[in-house]
Amino acid sequence: MRADIFDQRKTITIESGGIIISDTTQFIVYTLEFCPNCEILKEFLASRGVPFVECDMASAEALTELRMNGIFVQEAPVLQKGDAFYTSGDLFAGGAFQEDLVADLIAGA
Repeated sequence: MRADIFDQRKTITIESGGIIISDTTQFIVYTLEFCPNCEILKEFLASRGVPFVECDMASAEALTELRMNGIFVQEAPVLQKGDAFYTSGDLFAGGAFQEDLVADLIAGA
């Protein structure tokens, strides 16, 4: 499984058997290749200096993790904060990025 950890200064790529999250990283962004909404979400988090882990939603590990947590969507992105999951339907309700929702999640981090 490949995961990228983003922070303000660098990107760390992890190629291992699991997702590693540091104490300061509280968000996981499940993405798909060629996903414009994924880019919008990642850019929003990065612009606010929020570290996050990016996981390929097409990987078996990510799909298993999502399914085990009751998430059965095939559309990206999915944002995880702790035990809470926010699907593309939550993040882009009505076709528009729900900036206030994500800002509130960041503020509560």
